[in-house]
Amino acid sequence: MFAGTKSGGVFGRMELRFTKMHGCGNDFILIDDREDRIGEEKKRQIARFLCQRRFSVGADGVLFLCRPTTSSYDVRMRVFNADGSEAEMSGNGMRCFAKYVYERGLVRSRRMRVETLGGLIVPEVEVDERGLMVTSIRVFMGKPVFDKIDGAFFVNEEIGEIKLTSVRLGNPHAVVIIDSFNGLDVGTVGKSIESHPAFPDRTNVDFVRVEAKKMNVITVRTYERGVGETLSCGTGSTASVLTLNKLGYINPRVPVTVHTKGGDLAVELKEEGAYLVGPAEVVYEGEVSVQNSADF
Repeated sequence: MFAGTKSGGVFGRMELRFTKMHGCGNDFILIDDREDRIGEEKKRQIARFLCQRRFSVGADGVLFLCRPTTSSYDVRMRVFNADGSEAEMSGNGMRCFAKYVYERGLVRSRRMRVETLGGLIVPEVEVDERGLMVTSIRVFMGKPVFDKIDGAFFVNEEIGEIKLTSVRLGNPHAVVIIDSFNGLDVGTVGKSIESHPAFPDRTNVDFVRVEAKKMNVITVRTYERGVGETLSCGTGSTASVLTLNKLGYINPRVPVTVHTKGGDLAVELKEEGAYLVGPAEVVYEGEVSVQNSADF
């Protein structure tokens, strides 16, 4: 058998061992699949099943710890959203992932090379005095690719036209700068933009308010592709800061504090790209039984 699962039994059930984690309330179920025993379609089914709140474990997504495809990487992370779709990357998920692999001794270096669908991601962990427990994680998020910068965007007849920045940071984001969250239905507006024909692969949607121009304090609420509104989004927070920098709202020489519903993150802008800094926590570990068949 392999780490994280046991299969068999009269009814052909699979016992999945997992670790529930969160980064500022953005929660994940991490499963060790380094022996590659969970098939592609089964990963999607497992994500849909396990992420159901109240009916299962409940989470925004599932992180699979996999063997890297080449020796250029230390480990590989795959991210599946609550609807079973696979995401390129997750900033909060990466911090959880880095904490897990370091504290279990799977990677000995505090700076690790993680393979993702969005490319190489390099998290660096801060540890306690004993060097055993991870207290904070700094993730190099790379440089953005902007498709549209603060351009006019017609959502639909009900919502009308807005200003929107389309940016890719491993995964796609649509950043909307707002004056106030009062009266904003993040679910309705976010869903309308996420599934807009302009984004054939769908997009994450970030609503960002600048608390004081040039003071580098912002608030972000994110409607995540395939999930809905989450308490926090690491890539969304980073994409928002990069957009604000592009438009001259912030001082790029000073770290930006990002308020999210689940807690605060920090984004640092350097010449080589953006860094995301924040905590990750283990909630609990457990085991769940699922049918070892084509359908749950």
